[in-house]
Amino acid sequence: MAVSQKTHPDPRRVAFGAVLVGLCSVITCVALRSGGDAAPVAVPQAAPARAPTAADVLGVGPDFTPQYTFLSMDRVDIAGAPRLVVRVQVPRGLTREELEGNVRHALLRFYEAGPVKFGAVSVGAFTTTKTNLGYDAAKGDFAPGGEWSAADPGVPLSNWLAKVDVEERYFQERKALPTGTRATLVKSELSDTVSMSRSADRWGAEDILAELKPGAPVVVVGSQDLGAAGTAYEVETTSKPKRRGWVLAGDLKTE
Repeated sequence: MAVSQKTHPDPRRVAFGAVLVGLCSVITCVALRSGGDAAPVAVPQAAPARAPTAADVLGVGPDFTPQYTFLSMDRVDIAGAPRLVVRVQVPRGLTREELEGNVRHALLRFYEAGPVKFGAVSVGAFTTTKTNLGYDAAKGDFAPGGEWSAADPGVPLSNWLAKVDVEERYFQERKALPTGTRATLVKSELSDTVSMSRSADRWGAEDILAELKPGAPVVVVGSQDLGAAGTAYEVETTSKPKRRGWVLAGDLKTE
């Protein structure tokens, strides 16, 4: 009876088979890349960048709490570009960051609330309701490139900037003379007399009560902050004829 013998594979044949398998894999891969019947591999596409909003450009967050009040506004449409000028009142005592933040918030608020798409918005911040002498706290422009003169509603917001100028005098402490302070009227460089007005913020010819001589003694009975114009004082003369009205801070010299 023949006895079966266990045979071992020829190493040369094993090696040759491995080479054939590898070669077939390469050929298959090349065929797939060359437009074979296999489905193409989908490559993930990056999502398009989101266009910035006005809040993004101005840097105003949703949790910002404004501390200004609206005063007035004017439409200033030049060369077909709608523009808006806004005036707001801010309290004294804000930090530089808070003051600028309020101006930026106002720029955003009125840019978005407009009945038309504005080409530029400007905000002036005042410490009082007196706006005829110019802003005394800060001013901001929101426009293409931050330039009011470049107003154009068709420019993408990605090309807009906000420029905010802060008045240094806003941070200067302003103390009014207390009621009862005794003072003397002094001569100004523009006149030999001191004008006394019936109103703190009106100084027309029809508002002048009297022209007083420098050196006249007075007592302070009230004061009013005029913003950029300084402080006006209500005074009463202590000598006859008795008069009571308003003079400016520069008209007084305290005793």
